[in-house]
Amino acid sequence: MITAILLCAGKSTRFSGGLENKTLYRVNGKPLFLYSLEVFESWGVSKVVLVVRKHDLKVFKEFTVQFNNIEICFGGERRQDSVMHALSMIPNEDRVLIHDGARPQLSEELIERVTNAISKGRCVVPVIPSDDSLRIKREGKLFSLDRSKVYRMQTPQGCIAGELKDLYKRFSDFHLYDDAAAFERAGMEIFPIEGDRKNVKITTKDDLIFWNVENRS
Repeated sequence: MITAILLCAGKSTRFSGGLENKTLYRVNGKPLFLYSLEVFESWGVSKVVLVVRKHDLKVFKEFTVQFNNIEICFGGERRQDSVMHALSMIPNEDRVLIHDGARPQLSEELIERVTNAISKGRCVVPVIPSDDSLRIKREGKLFSLDRSKVYRMQTPQGCIAGELKDLYKRFSDFHLYDDAAAFERAGMEIFPIEGDRKNVKITTKDDLIFWNVENRS
């Protein structure tokens, strides 16, 4: 079985100062999270676990009433807590895809690439090479990095549900920025696959420039 976790419980601090859940922001009359949900549905995942904030529950239910294989849970303080809440509703043997609700340009082709690469002992991660020159700051000075060895991480990240459950329990005292970080800390494989440049995460409203949003409402 293949299950998707769609994360929509973030604080949206950089998007709206925390006043508005960015995954509910409407583009062409449709909230951002719904774009990815529809792609998961059309691709044919067995179930989608939607992770939301308690005070947004009613709105999410209104937008998902037409979907059959949806379960909803509440988010936690950290991203990893939110993922763990969702994982508690998923069998250990399932292959799981964890996706940011703020990446609305998900494609079926990307889901296929991630899913096909999932196996025991690894976390599959879509990556994009960096086109920009990069520098790192050390002791007040900037030093160049080899951009050919630097990648931008995307979602959905894929793995076996039970493995991720165990790792998040094991490393619960650490702040883990994504699912691959749990595998990295355990010395397990992070398996990169080709990402999608259109699969941009909406962090601020300026990121909406990647879409034609003239008709947003």
